[in-house]
Amino acid sequence: MWMQHACQIQDLLLEYGLEIVAETLIEGLSHVRRCTDEGRALMSLDLQVLINGLQHFVSINVKPKLQTVETFVKAYYLPETEYVHWARSHPEYSKTQVIGLVNLVAMTKSWKRKIRLEVLEKIEASVI
Repeated sequence: MWMQHACQIQDLLLEYGLEIVAETLIEGLSHVRRCTDEGRALMSLDLQVLINGLQHFVSINVKPKLQTVETFVKAYYLPETEYVHWARSHPEYSKTQVIGLVNLVAMTKSWKRKIRLEVLEKIEASVI
């Protein structure tokens, strides 16, 4: 009985730890100022290596806990017309994180200033 509780506690702590890792990665990614398409692809690969490596050490499925990170990394590739909808449909990301992503993409993809400001304004108005 004691051993069963210890395993449940260990799994719970692992889940909390993975949530913190995911939040920390997303926060860091939202502060990236410059990135190329190749760099973003490498971020995706790094995340897969992390998931696979962690899976060898823990008894719980790691991938679902880090899915939010993968979604955030892949959002870089969205067309400029999709960011407002994406922000609305992903309340798990803070407004600051979404704005950081949009600013990165706007700079990297050379959006016109007017388009960037329109997208940011719509996001500001819709995301709480």
